[in-house]
Amino acid sequence: MKQLLLFLFCSFLTLSLSAENPPVKKAKPPRVMKHDWSRIPMFFHFGKPKDTLTEQEAEFVAQRTDIIALEKMHGYYKLKSTEKGTYLDAEKLKKYNKDAKVIFYWNTFLNYSFYDANATYDQHPEWWLRGLDGELDYKPHTKHLKRYDLSNEEVRKWWVSVAVEAMKNDCDGVFMDAFIQIISPANKKLWGEEKFNAIQDGLFSILEETREALGKDNIMICNGIRSLRGTTKGMEFVKYTDAVMIEHFGHFHSGSKEMLLADIKAVQEIGKQKKMALVKGWPNFSWIDKDVMKESFEHKKALAIEHLPFSLACFLMGANDYSYFSYSWGYEFKHGFQLQYDLLEKDTGKPLNEFTQKGWVLTREFEKVKVTVDLENRTSNFSWKQQ
Repeated sequence: MKQLLLFLFCSFLTLSLSAENPPVKKAKPPRVMKHDWSRIPMFFHFGKPKDTLTEQEAEFVAQRTDIIALEKMHGYYKLKSTEKGTYLDAEKLKKYNKDAKVIFYWNTFLNYSFYDANATYDQHPEWWLRGLDGELDYKPHTKHLKRYDLSNEEVRKWWVSVAVEAMKNDCDGVFMDAFIQIISPANKKLWGEEKFNAIQDGLFSILEETREALGKDNIMICNGIRSLRGTTKGMEFVKYTDAVMIEHFGHFHSGSKEMLLADIKAVQEIGKQKKMALVKGWPNFSWIDKDVMKESFEHKKALAIEHLPFSLACFLMGANDYSYFSYSWGYEFKHGFQLQYDLLEKDTGKPLNEFTQKGWVLTREFEKVKVTVDLENRTSNFSWKQQ
């Protein structure tokens, strides 16, 4: 009888203490996610405009990376809404990877009409950016793509509210695009000096406002960093965000040996600030190369495999615990995101030092491989060590 009374007393005491001290919730992972080096650390950034991901596609993506940004128009032609397409596949991806961070693409400057949120913007013509002549300011070479007046506080409130809504629907962060377009000095001719400066102030304001609204557990990615014509642009945004994208790594107007080296050094510097660098590598072609696009998928795949070693070697020269690589010839899932490359599955081990340089040849030692890349001749070598 005494044992029974003692048992009941202990049970009551345990329940009482539990009520007074509820279990501590498990802390969410930090915004900056370090990785190991058992295979190349990847991020994915794509859209699938005509449909959403199949279960097989979602499983492949989710098992390859923890960082997945779903582009504008994702699922749009099926669901008539980028938001719906993104939210649907965010839930789907997390079935296969509970640690996946699904990022909502939300352009910070260009008003794409593929969002439900666009309906609100269209009702407020006072939010539309105009030039010195009073005419609507469209993205150059288009006659339909309006641009946000970031100097307007109401525009920023609306923009942030859309990002916050995405966080309530299985998204874990926001991809803030078009920073390089916003800061271009060429805009002074369009808007005037005063308006240009006001929009630059608005850009930093929306960064701070988004950080406050999203809280400490959601990821802010900005695009980005670009080494172009002798300068590296965008480094001033690193401290405001959790990750920055280097979008034209080794391609387009950033493909020269000088610009490649500048981008490699940018990856190093971003890591030293303990922020993530998302490096978008390219084969020697992109989706805008019409002749290559006419070729079969197998032909494009073969080209991508052939040119991967150089792009990856360049990435590895600057890579650190905060660096992630992506490789495709465009921004749609069909542009190579469904491919599994053997080289990207390799275990390099941790980097043992920073790269050394002799002329335009860079060399770096990892635990399991020595990597060399010639930026001038665009060649590379992976010398794997005996296990």
